[in-house]
Amino acid sequence: MQTLKEPELRYRRLFDTARDGILMLDARTGVIEDVNPYLIEMLGYPREEFLEKRLWEVGPFKDIEASQDAFKALAQNEYTRYEELRLKAKNGRSFQVEFHSNVYPVDNEKVIQCNIRDVTEQKQAQDALLKSATSLREQSVRDQRTGLFNRSYMEETLRRELLRASRKQLSLGVIMLDVDGFKQFNATWSHAAGDVILDELGNLLLRHFRGDDVPCRYGGDEFVIVMPGASRIVTWERAKFISEYSKKLHPKFEGQILNPVTLSLGVACFPEHGSTSAALLRAVSTALDNARRAGTGRVVVAQNRQESD
Repeated sequence: MQTLKEPELRYRRLFDTARDGILMLDARTGVIEDVNPYLIEMLGYPREEFLEKRLWEVGPFKDIEASQDAFKALAQNEYTRYEELRLKAKNGRSFQVEFHSNVYPVDNEKVIQCNIRDVTEQKQAQDALLKSATSLREQSVRDQRTGLFNRSYMEETLRRELLRASRKQLSLGVIMLDVDGFKQFNATWSHAAGDVILDELGNLLLRHFRGDDVPCRYGGDEFVIVMPGASRIVTWERAKFISEYSKKLHPKFEGQILNPVTLSLGVACFPEHGSTSAALLRAVSTALDNARRAGTGRVVVAQNRQESD
């Protein structure tokens, strides 16, 4: 009986105890010549279902274009790598693997060694971390009450959009609004009822704006909408639409239908009413003050430039 030489014995031990799946292929034909115990356990296929078959003829690798592409690429590059290959075990379990293949000579013949590492848990951890980071980022820019953007995000966006508008000679509209008689409403109905009004208004603003617009809760019952590329006419028309649509809202609180909502709205635009975010916000705030003084449900456009530049 032929005994294994020390180097061969050492290799065999490494092959059998490796914590990666390993396949050995004939580089000329692509036929699998050996498979280690870890891959058999990982995929759940018996050893005989691997041997004397080409890689893409084995259950987990069937219909995976990468398995055939890898073999073709090896003929030219002698190395391939796939970082996110999805395999399915015999019991139906699906998991992600890293697949590495390289070619090297053995006894004057070339063989292909394929290393297959289960990275499912690693990928799940990475995805969870990314999801958590995305969620934290989303929380940092959103108002928890209404789901709209918050004031700091709006101010950051306004500065950025003004730079873009100035550079490309575009217009930009801003609407500032609040609920008429909101303090009195809270005093009469309670702050919980006032929250219902804010929720309804938040939903209105989320539903009826363009994808590029940035509706935000500015503070209390004040809201600001930044409208990149919007002219004075477009911004005014949108403000009028909000004003009219809000009157159709009939919020319910504890089984009772609340009074119709009316809004006061101010409108200002770049470059007519300011070239900086601070100037534009002053202009639209002054327009909102004028709308409040004019009565309820009014829309007022800023008339004069509010800065000395």
